[in-house]
Amino acid sequence: MRVLTTAFFLCAGASVASGNAFVLNDFSAKATGRGDATIATTSDGSSICYNVAGIAGTRGTTFYVGGTVIRAVGSFKDARDGRTTETESPPAITPGIYFTHRLLDNVVVGLGFHTPFGSRLVWGDDSPSLDEVREQALRTYFITPAIGVDLDKQIPGLRLGVGVDLVPATVQLQQDIFFGDAVGSAKLGGNAFGIGGRVGVTYVPKAAPRLSFGAIWRSKIKLDFEGDGDFDAPAPYRPQLPRDGAIKTSITLPQSIGVGMAVRPRKDIEVEANAMWMAWSAVDKLEITLPNDSVTVSPRDYEDRVTVRLGAEYTATEKLSLRAGYMYDPTPIPSTTLTAALPDANRHDVTVGMGYKFGNYGVDLGFLWVIPSTKDTSDEPNMPNYKGQYGVEVHVGSISFSGQFGE
Repeated sequence: MRVLTTAFFLCAGASVASGNAFVLNDFSAKATGRGDATIATTSDGSSICYNVAGIAGTRGTTFYVGGTVIRAVGSFKDARDGRTTETESPPAITPGIYFTHRLLDNVVVGLGFHTPFGSRLVWGDDSPSLDEVREQALRTYFITPAIGVDLDKQIPGLRLGVGVDLVPATVQLQQDIFFGDAVGSAKLGGNAFGIGGRVGVTYVPKAAPRLSFGAIWRSKIKLDFEGDGDFDAPAPYRPQLPRDGAIKTSITLPQSIGVGMAVRPRKDIEVEANAMWMAWSAVDKLEITLPNDSVTVSPRDYEDRVTVRLGAEYTATEKLSLRAGYMYDPTPIPSTTLTAALPDANRHDVTVGMGYKFGNYGVDLGFLWVIPSTKDTSDEPNMPNYKGQYGVEVHVGSISFSGQFGE
């Protein structure tokens, strides 16, 4: 029953890694501007997301609030006739909200909220694969209480942080079902809630204060999705579809590990390199329980991937900072399971940004462009069903505001 498999695999695939067409990494405009390379240096509220140890460097009470606008365009060039169709997805707007408070001289607590998987995918009427997906929307809400500890007195230059991720998630899907010239439809909505955790560390050697190091670990998260399927078709064909009713599946989102190093060759220049590994191979298949208690199994065969991020920041004045970055983001999706539900390709991203401070407040702007890239499907029979070439291009604009009160 491909209609159900596609729907619930959207939840499994789109909720965990940067190599996916639905994942967003841009939770602060400052990070966006420098290619999301912040593991070794981040020290504002958005550290809750990038490296939770960074909040240990904040003073008093702080906030970091912003939003990101994402315009993503996917395309498919059909191998049968060479015709190209594009998605008609509306721009997505995702917020990021972070607060921190210094509780003790060396202890900071924080709370973060971000929506890393907030995209909506819409294919037009001319798409050849509407029986895979016509429209889908995924929302995951990461609510993260966190604590950071500055251990400088015990081990000079060392900071640690931990956080708990509370993750409610929803998904909606609509597909066409073809019976010759007659067309039916399938609509599905599902919900899940998962709990995970994250740990971070940063270290600035006293003997080499122009160097910074960082490392993070984010746990796997299990999501038990439960949803309702609504199937419609012209009367002669309705018996061929499942009855309306409950469907469910369990998805484990893979863990990730990241490391970073930054160097300041001059007082006003900072350059950072990050590497992020995602254990995508944990997603090898998807099992779904249908209303009649039968179980369908669909192979996915995702592959572990490492994303590389490079960023630079130039402090032009006490108030103005200029930023730039680059990311190489390989897709975990093999050519045998590349479909219209998750169009993707290996990505090259370039970024620019700036920050401006005025008193205890600041504003950051960041822009990211995913350079157009493509990936061919496999030639193996029915793996996938639609053969051709998928393309991806994304434009991202981000703005954030920050403030700090007290000591």
